[in-house]
Amino acid sequence: MEGLTGIILQQLTDVHPHAGTVDPLCAYGSLPDEASPLACSSFSSKSGYGDSARFSLRDELLGGEPVRQQRLNRGLVLLAFLVVFLSAPFSSAQEKKALRVLFVSLSWHNQLPVRAAMAKGYFREQGITIEPIFIRGGPAAMAALVSGDVDFASVGGAQAPIRSRARGLDIYIIGSISNHVNYTVLGSKNAKTVEELRGKIIGVTGAGAFSDFAIRVFLKRNNIDPDKDVVLRPIGGTTVRAVALEKGLIAAAPFSSDDAIRLLNRGYPLIVNLNEALRIPQSILVTRGEVLEKYPETTKRFLKALILGIRLVKTNKKEAIQLGYENGLKGEPEIVTQSYDLFNPGYTSDLSIAMDGIQLMLDEDIASGLVDKKMTLDRVISDRILKQAQQELRKEGRLKP
Repeated sequence: MEGLTGIILQQLTDVHPHAGTVDPLCAYGSLPDEASPLACSSFSSKSGYGDSARFSLRDELLGGEPVRQQRLNRGLVLLAFLVVFLSAPFSSAQEKKALRVLFVSLSWHNQLPVRAAMAKGYFREQGITIEPIFIRGGPAAMAALVSGDVDFASVGGAQAPIRSRARGLDIYIIGSISNHVNYTVLGSKNAKTVEELRGKIIGVTGAGAFSDFAIRVFLKRNNIDPDKDVVLRPIGGTTVRAVALEKGLIAAAPFSSDDAIRLLNRGYPLIVNLNEALRIPQSILVTRGEVLEKYPETTKRFLKALILGIRLVKTNKKEAIQLGYENGLKGEPEIVTQSYDLFNPGYTSDLSIAMDGIQLMLDEDIASGLVDKKMTLDRVISDRILKQAQQELRKEGRLKP
């Protein structure tokens, strides 16, 4: 923009009768002989008569002073047009329009708000497009985000972004799709309550995993010491935990909503739905600080569209599930319908972050020596743009105060 304006200013200067040696009328081929800039320059410099001779010739060819003034006025109008109308597009052109969003899970709970927003055109309404990307695991997700391969990511739990930020990586939490733990704890047929878990084995996915952390917090809140009153055993994924539960090798284990429904339908007892009972964010939105700095408007629009998607999912079960299927999600209709009732209570209404839940995870990492004790929430959470998105939606009447 500055370069283009400078050229026009130079052109205007050349039109002025007290200007330099190259006449823009020549440069634009306005003389009858379509003289080139070089020819005009050569004429004015070699003629020996200077500016007076040059403008005298042009006046004779083009009709004198009125024409020269008309050209000057036209240039001024063009400059004004550029300043007023082109400054905004040059600025907005810096914002990204096509976004790559990473997910670490293909579960309905994790995917549904984004898929619903895509199907309803909320992202398109904000002038952006979304390409969902799937990568399994928090560390791999952080690597993809840091490398710049994706713009935003939805990850399970805040440990990965907290630990990445503590190591100096340019990672920030910018919102939360769910402020509750997205697990349902099921018991064996001989353990149906929290109290009946004392002295027994509870299966988790892995030592230090989010499920391990969540179960520990839940037990402590129910006056059960996870290190003394029970045994937490890392046994792996869903299939292994389900088999261990069936064979009586463990007394309880956490499961995702759809897996929990399948086991509930087989008669296994529900001990607790952590989507209602444990306020610790699990589906976290993260991005790079570079994205927040370079593309604040894009970030705000992305968050606005996602908020609208979440609100639709929370308030309209039938439409939300239909939109999920239309936008590529798979699953048995009966299982999906029942699991919705388990995971829906955990959703936020506007992507607001449960700071107390993030603090719990940070405190646990500090106590375990995984991050420095000087690490604080304000170093890993940046919700300034989220608040702007929420405020705009309230002004538009699309988000209740």
